[in-house]
Amino acid sequence: MEPVHNETKEWKWLSDQVWLDVLEPMLHEDPALADRAARLWHYLLVEIESGPDGVTNAAVCLENALRLTFPFTTTYQACMMLFQESLGDDFPAQKDSLAMLSEAIVRVEAALKRAARSHRNKRR
Repeated sequence: MEPVHNETKEWKWLSDQVWLDVLEPMLHEDPALADRAARLWHYLLVEIESGPDGVTNAAVCLENALRLTFPFTTTYQACMMLFQESLGDDFPAQKDSLAMLSEAIVRVEAALKRAARSHRNKRR
């Protein structure tokens, strides 16, 4: 599935094709998993239709799904790399997590540049 420049405006995220692109590889040969997914969608709809508390319950469920999906993303992989860099013995202790991430980004970018230069030099 190819990302579109501005997914929130241009991408037809409500279309069947988007759901098929995500679900078909997971459910194609696993009817039991498809049944579980169908029950989950049904539960979410019942909750949403039940009123304000149900809408809140459904939102919490979707937030949990987003949180549990995160480890499978490329963003997670990048965050893990930055986190691991921040654990190094020579890394300055910082209370501000954004400052810590900024320092880790600088160090990882420098390491990637060094690796690219080293790779180019080896190919010569």
